Amino acid sequence: KAKKFIAYFLNYTNTYAPPEDFRSWVEEAMAHPDVVGVDVSTRPDCVNERYLEILKESSEKYGKDVTVELGLQSAFDSTGERINRCHSYTEFTAAVTELKKRGIRVCVHLIDGLPGEDRAMMLETVRRVAELPVDAVKLHLLYIIKGTVMGQEYLEGKVRELSMEEYVGIVCDQLELLPPEVVIERITGDGEEA
Repeated sequence: KAKKFIAYFLNYTNTYAPPEDFRSWVEEAMAHPDVVGVDVSTRPDCVNERYLEILKESSEKYGKDVTVELGLQSAFDSTGERINRCHSYTEFTAAVTELKKRGIRVCVHLIDGLPGEDRAMMLETVRRVAELPVDAVKLHLLYIIKGTVMGQEYLEGKVRELSMEEYVGIVCDQLELLPPEVVIERITGDGEEA
């Protein structure tokens, strides 16, 4: 029975599209009287000036908030290479800087339990994010999907999953590292059923 909404642009519906298509979608959403803001999910390496200007101009034109969600997963580039993330921590921080210059809210996605990472690395990722001007964080537990490369590695014993106790302990410690003004939008371990 909601009365107001945030239009959420997921992967393949946003900064991969031609700029004028993107502008049309964003403005159509913002023009709707029941939409109070727009949330765009994308990759740090897909944040460029053209799309940022479209978001800034649309926000100013309609007087509605914009949030951009960036998938960082881990602050460690070695982990990024291991999971084929295809962007660096430096690209992530540059994207955050460009978004904040334009007054755009930033939400960061992090994944706990990535292959090769220990508790100290997961906490260090949150420490680094806490030093940046981010507005929100979504903490995810790694889930492994059957039929993927990582799924096969899991079956071969090359990737291990965190126990519930380990994950809860890590998340509790991570929450203590974040400034109080950072919104925790989600803590999840949910994945698609196999």
